[in-house]
Amino acid sequence: MTTNEPNRLSAEEAGLPAEAEGLAIELACAAARRIAVTPAEAIRTKRHDADIVTDLDTSIESEVRDALLAAFPDHRLVGEEFGAAGDAAADFTWYCDPVDGTTNYANDLGWSSFSLCCNDSAGAVLGVVAHPVRRELVVARRGGGALRYLLDEQFAPSGEPQPLQVSTTNTLAGTVFTTELLAHQPWPGLYPMMDSLAQRFCTTRILGSSALTLLQVATGRAAGAVIARFSPIDNQASMLATVEAGGVCLDETGNSTVGPAAGGVLVAAPGVADQLSGLWRRAIPD
Repeated sequence: MTTNEPNRLSAEEAGLPAEAEGLAIELACAAARRIAVTPAEAIRTKRHDADIVTDLDTSIESEVRDALLAAFPDHRLVGEEFGAAGDAAADFTWYCDPVDGTTNYANDLGWSSFSLCCNDSAGAVLGVVAHPVRRELVVARRGGGALRYLLDEQFAPSGEPQPLQVSTTNTLAGTVFTTELLAHQPWPGLYPMMDSLAQRFCTTRILGSSALTLLQVATGRAAGAVIARFSPIDNQASMLATVEAGGVCLDETGNSTVGPAAGGVLVAAPGVADQLSGLWRRAIPD
């Protein structure tokens, strides 16, 4: 395993405004509540019949966009539904997925999330991921660790947050590996990867929200996870949480990454990262 990561300053050293974290948490809590209590309406499709969007996706993203650009007019925002707004040369760019796992949400499966991340030129600086059904909020700051909050009945953070720590396992046996389909189809190499994991008594789970799929590594629930096509909108916040919780992020060549320019990403507990990376690389077709 090698590294190609840039020298990354902490959130404070990078100059992220102090109020950014509080606003991000506020927006995540508000979105979590709406996802939890709002039935899916006006379900329609985008690129194909399995690519679903609802009124809640667009409504939440509009609110986040308005709030962030009003608070930080010199920042940029890139959203799942409306694309980019702001100067492409801005020092900070926010990535927002208002409902990650829209198909799950539209079918009332309960495994959806809200994801928001702020990047600078060196990668993610601040990330928040809210899981409404678990009433869980994860907040990660570069150089500041990752914290898990429980949300109360009003979806506000409750009690003292708990620091996240990835699994300390050095074996795949008895662990869980999480992944996602590539849109609605299996990614090339998925079945060989699952077979290799099964031979090592590791169970694969496909959850339906890439932010939550990666986040299971950050919380120590899964030993590793693969997303076959990295997107900062969906994946960056959970990747930051994993790194700040002591995990490893690798690209398809086995190099450490803060977000590959192309291809997929693996996040893992350090004790099994090289083993999972090797299995993944052997499973992917040439």
